[in-house]
Amino acid sequence: MKACISVPATIANLGSGFDTFGIAVDLRNDVEIESADYFSVVEEGIQITGKDLVLKAFIDTLKSYGIKEKFRIKKRTRIPSSKGLGSSAAAIVSGVALGMRVSGRSSMDELFQISSQMEGHPDNVAPAVFGGFTVSAKLSNGYVCQVMDPLCEEITVIIPPFSTSTEMARKILPSEIPLNDAVFNIQRAALLVATFKNGKKIDKELFNDRLHQNMRLSLHEELKDFFDTLSETSDLPLFVCGSGTAIGIIGHQKVDVKNGW
Repeated sequence: MKACISVPATIANLGSGFDTFGIAVDLRNDVEIESADYFSVVEEGIQITGKDLVLKAFIDTLKSYGIKEKFRIKKRTRIPSSKGLGSSAAAIVSGVALGMRVSGRSSMDELFQISSQMEGHPDNVAPAVFGGFTVSAKLSNGYVCQVMDPLCEEITVIIPPFSTSTEMARKILPSEIPLNDAVFNIQRAALLVATFKNGKKIDKELFNDRLHQNMRLSLHEELKDFFDTLSETSDLPLFVCGSGTAIGIIGHQKVDVKNGW
């Protein structure tokens, strides 16, 4: 048996929509499976040893459906890891989707539920599965998602040469926040969705945040200085991509960056 899938990179949060907003971007990982005598992972003709998230998600999904068949995984990875572009969500969605394909299942909601459970949150998984601009959450009856048209036709992503692990980016966030900061984000996130749904121009201030970005930017002083300068000089909305370190700009903008960025 053979099957293949292509899963997009995604950007979560978009500033004010912490752990809620997500968008898919046109950068993809391709994964193919074929029946084999044992499980293995090959990338660019080289066999991968050690842990692999696509393989883990794939095997876990097969086991959940009682499938014992073995496969070789061939993948082409274009989404950089630890940059805030949804590399882990793309890997999980790839593995789960291919496991479902082997079992004969094709429910997009089932794919969304299983992948979100594995990832632990749905903000990157939702656009990886459904595309477009998504608003997602975990409710008492499971993970839910509303899918809208793409937020923009073009997005500029600036990728610095250093990385931040999701674990570290979450560890530095406070367990409690001031009420005024919570209200600040709620107002802007709600207005962003309403403005977009009404077809109006979205003000760059609606992407502003008080819950996570400054703390995550502080992990890299050079990145924080770059973001602050760009925020002052650009007329376009900008934000930290996911937990960082990439910076996203809604629209096309030429930016002077250092070598290696």
